[in-house]
Amino acid sequence: MCLTDYYCFKSSLALLFFQLTGENVSKPSISQTIKSILAAFIGVQSDKNRKLDFEQGSLTTYIIAGLVFTVVFVSILVFVVSRVLG
Repeated sequence: MCLTDYYCFKSSLALLFFQLTGENVSKPSISQTIKSILAAFIGVQSDKNRKLDFEQGSLTTYIIAGLVFTVVFVSILVFVVSRVLG
C-alpha cells in the first residue's frame, strides 16, 4: 500500500531497476532493523538508510518494532522515576 502515487512510482522503478540489473532486493536483517529504529528513535537516521528502509523494509515490521521500543523506553522511564522517587 502506497502513501502517494509518487512513492508508488518511485518504488516500482526501484524494483524494476533491481530486477533488470539482476541485483537481489533483500530484506533488512533483524540487526539492521533494530539499528534503523534506534537511529530514527533518537533522530540521527541518515537519508541513505531511510531510503533503503522504505525501499526494502516492511512497513508493518517497522511499526511493530517501533511500538515495542516505545513501550520498552516508557517502561524504563517509569522504573527509573519510581526508583528515584520511591
